[in-house]
Amino acid sequence: MIFSSYRTDVETALLGINDRDVLDAVAILTQARVKKSAVYIVGNGGSAATASHFANDLVKVCGIRAFSLPDMVSSVTAFGNDHNWSEMYWRLLKRLLLPFDVVVGISCSGNSPNVVEALAFVKEYKMPGLKTIGLIGADLACGIAHVGPDVLVSVPFMDIRVQEDCHMIICHAIVGALSATPQAPRVL
Repeated sequence: MIFSSYRTDVETALLGINDRDVLDAVAILTQARVKKSAVYIVGNGGSAATASHFANDLVKVCGIRAFSLPDMVSSVTAFGNDHNWSEMYWRLLKRLLLPFDVVVGISCSGNSPNVVEALAFVKEYKMPGLKTIGLIGADLACGIAHVGPDVLVSVPFMDIRVQEDCHMIICHAIVGALSATPQAPRVL
């Protein structure tokens, strides 16, 4: 009964996700792979775990240079401690970003200050071709939505557990789509 009810919640949430938004995220990441750009992923708590898993899959399965910034513990905590915790991701991104890179922000509330500020920084940074993707929960009036990422994927369900599960499923779907697309031949 408990599992059946939860499974129904996840199924309901998945049916509410806009397929076009996920396909748009795949398109951005496909371009990143073609251009050999980097993908940086940010998030906190469960979303940090999703960021780590997503980066791993993008590298291993899709051949994309992907990095989970929460995994760069010494760097993000140095920026957080020495400046402000809401600045820990954007200050690191400022050191790492190159033209045509992609930043993915994951936040169920859509209001995590360090994730919102990271995406806002990228949107305002004067570097050509930068792209942003946001994965949020149900609040379309959240900080990430206000920043206006190039692609915003929302999970229209109020339970954070369901949102986190759906974010991982979205990431796996993106990896599946990218792995079905042939990569450019390797040049030696």
